[in-house]
Amino acid sequence: MRVRLLLAIAVLLVAIVTMFLLLLATDTAMSVWQRLSQAPLWLQISYTLILVFISGATLLFSWRWLKPGSKEPKNENKQLDPLSLQEELIESAQSGVDVSPVVEEIREQQRRKQSGEVYIAVLGEISTGKSSLVKALLPQANMQSDPKGGTTQQVTHYRWQSRTGDTVIIADLPGFNLDHDPEILEEARRAHLVVFLCDTDITRSQMEQLDGLLDTKKPIIVALNKADQFSASEAQAIADNISERTGIKRNDIVFIQSGGREEVIRLLHDGSEETVERDRASNIEPLRTALQRHLDNNAELMEQLRDTAILLLAAEKLEQARDVHREQQADELVQKYSKRAVIGALAAVAPGSDLVIQGLLATRLVQELCKLYDVSVKDVEIESFIRLAGGKLKRMTAITLAITGNALKAFPGVGTLTGGLIHAVAYGMIFDSLGRAAAATLASRGELRPYPAAAAFEDILNENLEAGAIRFAKIAMVEKTGKHKS
Repeated sequence: MRVRLLLAIAVLLVAIVTMFLLLLATDTAMSVWQRLSQAPLWLQISYTLILVFISGATLLFSWRWLKPGSKEPKNENKQLDPLSLQEELIESAQSGVDVSPVVEEIREQQRRKQSGEVYIAVLGEISTGKSSLVKALLPQANMQSDPKGGTTQQVTHYRWQSRTGDTVIIADLPGFNLDHDPEILEEARRAHLVVFLCDTDITRSQMEQLDGLLDTKKPIIVALNKADQFSASEAQAIADNISERTGIKRNDIVFIQSGGREEVIRLLHDGSEETVERDRASNIEPLRTALQRHLDNNAELMEQLRDTAILLLAAEKLEQARDVHREQQADELVQKYSKRAVIGALAAVAPGSDLVIQGLLATRLVQELCKLYDVSVKDVEIESFIRLAGGKLKRMTAITLAITGNALKAFPGVGTLTGGLIHAVAYGMIFDSLGRAAAATLASRGELRPYPAAAAFEDILNENLEAGAIRFAKIAMVEKTGKHKS
């Protein structure tokens, strides 16, 4: 009862103080407004501009501080050419980055260029008739076309001789989704020209895939299969719609019959039914004509576009290799400092001295991570991140120590050392989460933002409490027993 009375009094006092401050602020504002209305016009305008400036600056600072960011490509404004790529490749290799995927990409491009062959990639979702189309182009090719779909499991190359003697390599690609099969998109980027095959009319998902292919800046022919299902007016309307939405020229949207086999239901004399397979008629002449037109008129342009696409692909693979290398180095840094945090906690002698040790270690860890990711950061931002992370940790201290204590119970003979070990293990877990949160923020955003980084720290620590407790309990036990033995 007494507690409730005190709480009621406290609420009443807060309400009274709040109303008093509100009335005081209102009175001040009205007084200023009254005086300002009697002041000269230039003073009114100046005062208003100052208020607007202060409000705008405050909002801008708050937005810059709190807004979610995204990592900006470092090479966005850098001129990309073979010489600069070669220099970056050498520099990265000397830094320990695994550049073998980039080197292999460049070698493949040189091999294809020297062969003088034209590469055409045939893409489409599962069961659109890709294999049947390639078989219609190359009747002698040995391939399997299953009416149930999904028989193409890997990229397969077939050689084709065009009417004018051009040697063409056709790449038959598996049924795909560009968001989940980047290697298929890579093969499309290596090609001179892309044939995008649709089963009858184009669907919404296929249109989304086509939009992704358009970003490759490659010549694209859209081939709509099963042309016999459309009247001339329907085909015209479909082609006009695709051309209007994508910008693809009307003569690069063709209707074909890829052939292959299909399942049909046949009615027998006794009234029963049976399912049989039969060959579908093929007519790919509109596609042949479109392909030949590009070979005759756009050979030089297709080669230039292919070279540019491969250069970009190699640069992207180099950046991916650098990201992997930085991630590995960041992980090593986090492990090193997490172990130091465990040792520092075990070595603390005076009450509270471990906090001093860990504060210095935390600052150095974040500084080294920022240096690794080539991010310029102010000391105040590092301090803010560590302070915010510490604030979130206060709400988790009890459960963190409890889980740490349970993890140590798995080690027999711990005895009276348990109290000190609990704090050492907890510090190891905290530093591991702190470092991983900072690294993830630096990698994804290209800068250290204290609030998002602190939120990531809380999430990572929560997700890895039990596994982290066991891992750092082992480290702490090794350090503690090793010290006593020595």
